[in-house]
Amino acid sequence: MERPPENPPEQPNEKSDVPSNHILKKIVFRLLFPFWFLCTCLFKFYTYLRPFRLAHFMFFHTALVATLSFIPIVYQKKENGEKPEGFIIFNMHSCIILPVCGYLLIALKEANRKVQNLNHVILGFLGMIISVWTLFGCIIAIQFRFYSLIFGSIYILALCLFFGSYLMICNGYMDLYLILPAESQPFFGIKANVVLFGFFHLTVSIASFFLTKFWPICSLLLLASFIFSINAWSCFFTGSYMLCEHRVREDDLLKSPIDGIICHVAVRRNAERMKHPNQLPTDFQFDDILDISRLNYTKSEDVL
Repeated sequence: MERPPENPPEQPNEKSDVPSNHILKKIVFRLLFPFWFLCTCLFKFYTYLRPFRLAHFMFFHTALVATLSFIPIVYQKKENGEKPEGFIIFNMHSCIILPVCGYLLIALKEANRKVQNLNHVILGFLGMIISVWTLFGCIIAIQFRFYSLIFGSIYILALCLFFGSYLMICNGYMDLYLILPAESQPFFGIKANVVLFGFFHLTVSIASFFLTKFWPICSLLLLASFIFSINAWSCFFTGSYMLCEHRVREDDLLKSPIDGIICHVAVRRNAERMKHPNQLPTDFQFDDILDISRLNYTKSEDVL
């Protein structure tokens, strides 16, 4: 008689370690970046911060640092010990920024947009890039005592533009948000534009070390500009994107439809230049004739 085959040795269940490793990474990340953890707690849906997540991360930290550092940057005493021009006016900067942010949030809610628009996202990134470079220029100008009153005022206006531009990439109060396919995202593989943008911003960051004592803030602004630039580039040149419905938790992305994908959208200005245009899904729509009435999705207020 043939000897029955022996049972193969049991393989270690690697999947069982995945959840614990994932939870451990989350705990470590939250300990390293507590402010980001607090920001994520303010949003009802996980998917509010899912697309362009690194850009959201840089926005919140840049906004915090740029706002809190306004006073030490502008209130540098003169050589004779006198207070700078506009000392009383600049003390009111929070009274200007907070109402502007409140008004922008109300405007976003009342706009009642159902679908996130790619062109709005691109304009939002461009506005944020202009804002951080304006803040960078103001810091350098104030450091050299060059029209401190004027550039201090421009600094406040740039912060307002920064917050306003962010709302253009934010998908809050919308039923469907957009996300780029993996191959169109900035850090998918090695891309020439990412390398060039990175080299340029790194060079300017090193130069800021010799120009101002506030070089750490300048470096943060340049890092934010780098993240916004590569995301703007990816959005402008992508051949397609997906429209997705919101999910409350990250685990909910596994529910049907997977990742919340409702529709594939082709960008007409770029679709003709795609290397493999036949790879677009058969049920896609073009962005300039998008008809959401044909789509079956769950509205944000109906998500449990």
